[in-house]
Amino acid sequence: MNNESQIKLVLKQCEGINLQKLKVDTLLLVVHSLLNDFDKLDFSDDSNPMLISASKSDITLINKSVESLTNYLDSNIISKDTLVNLYKNPNPSALNSKIKRSLEPMRDYYKYLSAIFSTKIQKGSMWIPELLAFSLLYNYKKEHGKSLNLYPLIDNFPIEKILQIYNKNNLELKKNIANKDNKTTWKVKTDIDEMYDISELMIKKYLNYNFKINPKRVSKTRSKKRR
Repeated sequence: MNNESQIKLVLKQCEGINLQKLKVDTLLLVVHSLLNDFDKLDFSDDSNPMLISASKSDITLINKSVESLTNYLDSNIISKDTLVNLYKNPNPSALNSKIKRSLEPMRDYYKYLSAIFSTKIQKGSMWIPELLAFSLLYNYKKEHGKSLNLYPLIDNFPIEKILQIYNKNNLELKKNIANKDNKTTWKVKTDIDEMYDISELMIKKYLNYNFKINPKRVSKTRSKKRR
């Protein structure tokens, strides 16, 4: 990731505070972080156990989609690492203070989304970061009708086509588990189902969440004594 481009994104974001844009950008920051986690996964047999029924072309589509979306977000969204490092920076300069004030909503939104995820992921569940990333975008755009038109590539991304691959695979997983455990298919809950459920909950709660200005902060106007 280009540090210079990240600095430019930070400075541009500080030109004016738009809470709605910051909220969208934070969601994309989380998506970007999840896609980066996908690159860290290591399957010793070169196959993703979550894609047992996927063809080579399906896997290629997923890999290319992750790469394309990651590269796009690299150039258009403040990354998680950049956001975290900004608040670790002890530099008391006026510019650094302005940056921290301007990005405080983004920091708050990120903490909120992370908290939802960390409390809902089940211990022992298989981690499918790219599916969670795609599901977050799908729920935000398709299920709740929200626009991502500020980011054309994402707005026109083939999310549904990608999720169809996981849906097909999920059905096969359910059948295999049902046969093994002597259960009916509809009673089987998979890790893919869990990623879907978490993404749905995250978006639902996030859309209803609003950044709260520090109640302890007193404006200079109000603090002035009346004459």
